Amino acid sequence: MRVAFLLTQDRGGPVDLTVELANELASRCDGPEIAVVGPPPASYAGRPWSLLHPLAVRSKIDVRRFAVVAKVLKELAPDIIHAQDRRAGLVSAVVAGNTPVLLTFHGVPDSAAGRWVSGGPLQGRRPGLAGGSRLLADALVARRLGYTVAPSRAMADFLRRELRVPASRLRVLRNGVALPPATKPVSNIEVFATAGSFAPSKATWLLVEAFKTVAACCANVRLIMLGDGADRQRCEDLASACHGRVEFTGYRVDVADQLARADAFVMPSLNENQPLALLQAMAAGLPCIASDVGGVGEMLAGGAGILVPPGDVEALTAAMKMLIAEPRQAAALGAAARGRVEQRFSLSRCADAHIGLWSNILRGAEKGPTGPVSTPLIRG
Repeated sequence: MRVAFLLTQDRGGPVDLTVELANELASRCDGPEIAVVGPPPASYAGRPWSLLHPLAVRSKIDVRRFAVVAKVLKELAPDIIHAQDRRAGLVSAVVAGNTPVLLTFHGVPDSAAGRWVSGGPLQGRRPGLAGGSRLLADALVARRLGYTVAPSRAMADFLRRELRVPASRLRVLRNGVALPPATKPVSNIEVFATAGSFAPSKATWLLVEAFKTVAACCANVRLIMLGDGADRQRCEDLASACHGRVEFTGYRVDVADQLARADAFVMPSLNENQPLALLQAMAAGLPCIASDVGGVGEMLAGGAGILVPPGDVEALTAAMKMLIAEPRQAAALGAAARGRVEQRFSLSRCADAHIGLWSNILRGAEKGPTGPVSTPLIRG
């Protein structure tokens, strides 16, 4: 079986997932033949990667590059094309021919998040012209392709409800991350960490506000903020009152190593689906606090973390203080988070689920857009 992953982005959760999944699949002696078509991932920072066929599609109207993608795919002759971002899905819909195409729908753009999230300041916000246009385009592409993959049940429900994607074209394949060989035992919570793009929807400033309150009563606590983006300066301005106890690392490719410096992880986002950074923190055995948005509740179910209402700085502050005050509970949450990843969100399970779906498609067990579905909607 030959599979081509198609990307048009060079960084972010979907890219990191694709890189790790492709490497996992390629390392298996009986695994599929894998190629990745797209721009060089930022995580490789110029290093060669044998699976990559470098190619950039800079916009949805970059018709000349569409033709180049078509030529590369013709040379690779994949049995399956799996697009991993919305522009890649559009390209696939145009150039794939008779090759089965899947698109993983990793998230809803912030401009349309009001139709997706439950709770917080974004809930119910009208998408406007830009957001509405993007949702319409997503719906048209999803209906054209053979299969749309959702990493969470919440996303699958959204795609059915809002984009009217037929259930026969939807599959749920959970994201996955590699499990570190060992995790740091949790004793005292002194270092909190977060990781993200510093986009407004990530609400990183909200975490700094909560940390200021926590730091005022806990002398030894610190905060590590991994990433970069529009709200970084706002966060730095707020953090100036913390007298050097907030560290801004900028964009990092060694997120796992950076998380090893922390005792707990916090994700205050207003819009998420199944964030890879949170899965990495869970895999590292860190007690996690996260906003209850999108598919996050599915990740932290069964006591694997603390869910707080999105946009609620008081709830975020209280959760951070609780971890500091109750180290045994913090340790139990970290162990539960690690166990949750082992059971449901490991990279190995993610790879197995993808192979299973691709194999069923090629065997004809999954009949595609017009035929009956012989396998369940929820997979992996």
